[in-house]
Parts: sequence; C-alpha cells; structure tokens
Amino acid sequence: MLSLFVAISVSLNARARLGTAVVRGLSRTAGAVMVVGAADIVGEVDNWRPEGGHGTGNRFMPLDTVAMGPGPMLMAIAGLYPGLTAAELRAPQPLPFAPAGGWNYHRLLADGVPTGFVALPGNELVAEHPDTVAVVCDGTSLGVEFADGASHECLALIDRSDEAVANPGLLDPRQFYALSDAAGRVHIRWSDGVPEGWTVQGRLIFTQLPHVKKPGSGGGFAEMDDDFEF
Repeated sequence: MLSLFVAISVSLNARARLGTAVVRGLSRTAGAVMVVGAADIVGEVDNWRPEGGHGTGNRFMPLDTVAMGPGPMLMAIAGLYPGLTAAELRAPQPLPFAPAGGWNYHRLLADGVPTGFVALPGNELVAEHPDTVAVVCDGTSLGVEFADGASHECLALIDRSDEAVANPGLLDPRQFYALSDAAGRVHIRWSDGVPEGWTVQGRLIFTQLPHVKKPGSGGGFAEMDDDFEF
C-alpha cells in the first residue's frame, strides 16, 4: 500500500498560535493520489501573522540575528589615569552584561555613575569578570606606543574581583594590576610583590586601544595599505 505524507516545518511559536496541526496527509481516491495544494497549506500557516507583517503578501523584513557570544558591553568609567584614586576606582556599580546571544536594557540615571559609561565590543574574557570597570588612560602613562607617534586615550579594564584584592599574596608578577599607594593614588603596573603600605585594587584584564593609522600608509593602492586584508 502506498503511503505518502507531506511534512511542513513550522516554528514552535507558530504551532502555539495555530493551536492545531498544520501537517496534512495526502488523500487517495480510487487508487489515485491527490496532493493537497501548497497554497492551501501556506494559507493555514500564515493565519497567525498580522496583516502587513513579515512573511505576508510575499514580503519579508530584513532580519539580523545576534551572534551567539557576548553582546556589546556598557562599561562604567571609574575615572581618569593618571590621577585616579582608590576610592574612585571602587565607586562605580557595574551594569550587568547581556546574556550570550542577547542584550539588556538600561535606563541611565543622572546620578547613577557621574563619570559615565563607555560602550565596547562584546568580549568573552571581560564577560567572565562582571565586576570590571573602565579607566580612561593617557597612553603614555601606561607606556603604550601608537603608530603615529602621538599619545591617545585608551581604556584599561580593571577586574576589581581578582583574588589578589582579598589576598595580596596571590599577586602574579607576570600580570598588571591597579595598585594604590599609601596616599590612595592608583598605579597601573606590574610588580614583583605588593610594596609595603600599598593595596591591590584590581587586575588589568586588557587595555583597549583606538585604531590609529600610521602616517603615510595607504599611498593609493589598497595592497600597500597596512590595514589591507586579503
């Protein structure tokens, strides 16, 4: 006996709205096979769509799905370096990061973080450290060089929940930290140990640099440009 079936895949959302199965079996009469018309099936599937909505009238909205990874991050700014104090570094309350593949909504209040926020691309390393704040730094104060030979602002991302904050003996001499001296001034640097009278305020996750173009690069041929990618 010949058995034919037509399977139509619909989203769970569509199934919930329809409330009835959309899949139809094929009818057989007098040994002949009669296929249900595709237009009839599409009509049933589209019953849940609002008039003028996506997928109606052979019209489809441009859609874009967020990549399955950390979304853009809104980082609280602790202050400016050099000149930052330990109290300023500890003050901001970070905003929660968005779940992977999604986003958050924030309503920023005037008195929330006086120093403001900065938006950065999503980063898995930062996402693992939710108590991270941004410090606006003069590049030369960190020893960072740029392609144009000038100094530019960069962002030092400091994880205030690092284990060395509670236990200075766990400080890693190969890493960079935000250390505060006896006067409360913050120093972003590496150290073989915590100097006497100093305190660990956090560990540097990384420093975000702006894109700086080398003077004279890109002389008219894209292949000669330092930023050219094949």
